[in-house]
Amino acid sequence: MYQRLFSSDYAAARQRFLEAAGRVGGQVQSLINPAGPGRHGEDLCMDVAFVGDTSAPALLVMTSGVHGEEGYCGSGCQIALLEDEALLDRAAAGSVAILVIHAVNPFGFSWGHRTNEDNIDLNRNFCDFSRSLRDNPHYGDLHPLLVPDVWPPSAENEAAIKAFVQREGERAYRVGLMQGQHTHPDGLFYGGRAPAWSNVTLRSIISGYGQDRRRIGWIDYHTGLGPYGHGEKIFVQDDRAAFERALSWWGQDVTAVSDPGSSTVDIDGTLWQALFEECPDVPELTFMAMEYGTVPLDQVALALRADRWLAARPDTGDEMRQVLKQQHRDAFYPDHDDWRGAVLGQSRVSLLQAIIGLSEQ
Repeated sequence: MYQRLFSSDYAAARQRFLEAAGRVGGQVQSLINPAGPGRHGEDLCMDVAFVGDTSAPALLVMTSGVHGEEGYCGSGCQIALLEDEALLDRAAAGSVAILVIHAVNPFGFSWGHRTNEDNIDLNRNFCDFSRSLRDNPHYGDLHPLLVPDVWPPSAENEAAIKAFVQREGERAYRVGLMQGQHTHPDGLFYGGRAPAWSNVTLRSIISGYGQDRRRIGWIDYHTGLGPYGHGEKIFVQDDRAAFERALSWWGQDVTAVSDPGSSTVDIDGTLWQALFEECPDVPELTFMAMEYGTVPLDQVALALRADRWLAARPDTGDEMRQVLKQQHRDAFYPDHDDWRGAVLGQSRVSLLQAIIGLSEQ
């Protein structure tokens, strides 16, 4: 039922997005990643569609594919918005322009990775690299365990991870795994040592379209954390007024990254930094990450670990490679209609709430 909005690979997703943008008369811009080509020989592009009045006081931004293979979800939600005449009309009536940015990380989207062409986790890359980068106190100990020499991990490897959790605590393990790190380029959640192409490109887009607005709202689409099909609304700004505004827009179930009940941990270098730094004179900035649950966290972590193991071993046999790649895909995009339906329904509600919040009173 919902399959027509979603795609089986990056090239098809991009084509569907461009066609949907064209049908609504969107101003389209395509920025080619020099790391290409993609898995099928295609150009790797961050595509932008702007819909609405260029002088509108308010702007709603929607991003997909920051984490590569998570882009299947966000792409489908973006295409659904571009096909939703009622939502687009509501935005226009409220003087809200819409900026849809498709495949922030086209390399990972095409090749089936969460990270980019340099194994950078883009949501850990929007840092001030002129200063000392945040230390991850646990990753150095965890790295050889998370990316072992042998796959699948041995019983000894699993026992060593359990021993770490027993010794340091579950929270330390989650921080060590997910916070991000800048010391192991072949590891998990690597934030890089300099701004990635996607970082620089996204900043130029946000600066060009956002600087002259009075209000900007931004929903960034992710998958892989939380209960199956549930969209957790995660607030990442360090701004009490903006948090209250987010609660008024999206409801009392908005969670802050500092909330113990959040599915994620407090991280540095998120996309929020681009909005804050590129549009400093915009009076109201409201950012939310929409995180859809897929499979249990231990399965997601195993898929991420396997991806790094596989990337370092290009001579791996086809059968094992296909199994591990499918496990990675399933961890971030469950190919089931009930999941797609849950995603689309929650996305539409959140977009409508953002449009209402941004609209001229």
